[in-house]
Amino acid sequence: DSLNVVVDQVGTPTYARDLALAIKAIIDAPQWVPGIYHFSDEGAISWYDFTKAIHRLAGIATCNVSPCMSVQFPAKAARPNYSVLDKSKIKATYGITIPYWEDSLKHCLNRLKENE
Repeated sequence: DSLNVVVDQVGTPTYARDLALAIKAIIDAPQWVPGIYHFSDEGAISWYDFTKAIHRLAGIATCNVSPCMSVQFPAKAARPNYSVLDKSKIKATYGITIPYWEDSLKHCLNRLKENE
């Protein structure tokens, strides 16, 4: 098996559990401060490198992952090459500690293994 994954787009994968915990922290805060807040896990990685990390951490060795450029996958909506969010406002306002994407990926994969 083989898989081509875009290497020239960088973002931050976000574990849904981490987002849910951030939302709960805001709901439970003593005072809600109106505004627009960004949230994603910490760090930045290309989709290709993220796919390689998933395979490495999950022990998947049967699929050849190859990098490709986003122009090879035309889409109706243009995607930015760098889409990492600035989370300083949510951290400063609500004191939220945001986990690094790879730690969250490990947690997610471990939970999936537990539920097999």
